[in-house]
Amino acid sequence: MSDTTTTGWASRDITPDRPTSLRGLFNLRIATRVEDPLTLTALAVESDGDHAIIISVDSCAVDQEILDATREALRDRLPEVDPRKVFASATHTHTAPFCSGAIGLQKDADYLDDLLAKYPDYMSTAEYGALMLEALISAVCEAWENRAPGHLGWGYSYAVVGENRRVRYFDDSALMYGDTSRPDFSHIEGHVDHGVHMLFTYDPEQNLTGVLVNVASPSQCSEGGQDFISADFWHDTREELRRRHGSDLFVLPQCSAAGDQSPHRLVNTRAEDRMFMLKYGEERSRRSNSGLRRDIARRIADAVSDAEPAARKDLHDTVVLKHEYRTLDLPHWDVTDKEYEDLQEQMAELSKQLDSTDASDRLGATYSALRSRIGWCKRASDRHQNPIETLPTQVNVLRLGDTAFVAIPFEYYLDFGDRIKGRSAAVQTFVVQLAGSGSYLATERAASGLSYGAVPASCRVSPEGGQIVVDETVAIVNDMFDEE
Repeated sequence: MSDTTTTGWASRDITPDRPTSLRGLFNLRIATRVEDPLTLTALAVESDGDHAIIISVDSCAVDQEILDATREALRDRLPEVDPRKVFASATHTHTAPFCSGAIGLQKDADYLDDLLAKYPDYMSTAEYGALMLEALISAVCEAWENRAPGHLGWGYSYAVVGENRRVRYFDDSALMYGDTSRPDFSHIEGHVDHGVHMLFTYDPEQNLTGVLVNVASPSQCSEGGQDFISADFWHDTREELRRRHGSDLFVLPQCSAAGDQSPHRLVNTRAEDRMFMLKYGEERSRRSNSGLRRDIARRIADAVSDAEPAARKDLHDTVVLKHEYRTLDLPHWDVTDKEYEDLQEQMAELSKQLDSTDASDRLGATYSALRSRIGWCKRASDRHQNPIETLPTQVNVLRLGDTAFVAIPFEYYLDFGDRIKGRSAAVQTFVVQLAGSGSYLATERAASGLSYGAVPASCRVSPEGGQIVVDETVAIVNDMFDEE
């Protein structure tokens, strides 16, 4: 191989400067202040006659229509780049805005008159989407233009970040964030992964310029926040990494397969509360949780500080780069007659509650949450009436030296990520979830326990589809390594 590897970085501040709605919970939430900024980060890599541009966004999700529009714009703005080799993923914070009109738990268009009456300078989803689109396009162009020779390294360490959030009971039922103090509490449903995968970039003098950090947890310490913008623990992590490694360090966060994970511990909670009170002067709170955020930032930064000196011993100025973009036809989660009947009963009860709720405050939490839940059930119910066979799904697979990246547009349960990592021929495999629009994709055992995140209303693709993703992406990765 003769081509020297080049890398280029760029970042954008994507923080809204006006009130806007937040994505991630059932009730309508309007952010009127900024707790900390939102960032979009892009890394361009060219080597061995191929290229890829990896993007991370402090957002609940990267909507497919925004990603498609970015790729289409790049055909003219950056014709030497294959738009299919540009992929973006979300950190899955619940304190960032909607950025497209695609189906979410609610749409601001349904409340726009009320919103503008209360917040005359309200930033609509369409306006924020335009901001996001321009940030994506300009960051990709800048990262590509900034490409320069240097070195790549990769490393692996550990940090306790994600915890499985599904509780199982002796009757084999499950609840997301279930009560573990119940006498019938049996076990936490699934595995956790405290591995931290890292990709480091260096300039020709081997000065660290950036780090990609992949952990199996969404950034949702402050997921209950009702009125503020925040990148959650990734803001604290960036600050800590830059304190240790330089203020100009680029940090690109990725969420690995973590559809059943969160940073919230469900056992030993009183012990954790006591320690946070002793360390930070506060207990856990879903609405702020600054102590947990700072603690996770320290843990991740410790993992980076542990791995980077070792990774520096094995730097590469040329690496194999192979990229494949594939569309998979995944089986739809068919809504059964019984599930349809249950959905009808749920909608009837929710509609009854909505009718008895004071509608004078349409922006209120109770009213908006009931409307969202009715819509959530109705979309699944409609799938019973109009079933489809398969859902075309885009995946990106990248080989970079001894590492592989598998980017998937779902809240992908951790078991699937483990299956990919366990079978991959790469030394390190970075599984990346929410790389495009996608619902939950639950495992077989989660589907047997049901509950939010593993029911038809949460999942458009069946558990069998999750295994197809495993088999297909592992085959692509292993072919990339078998070609040597």
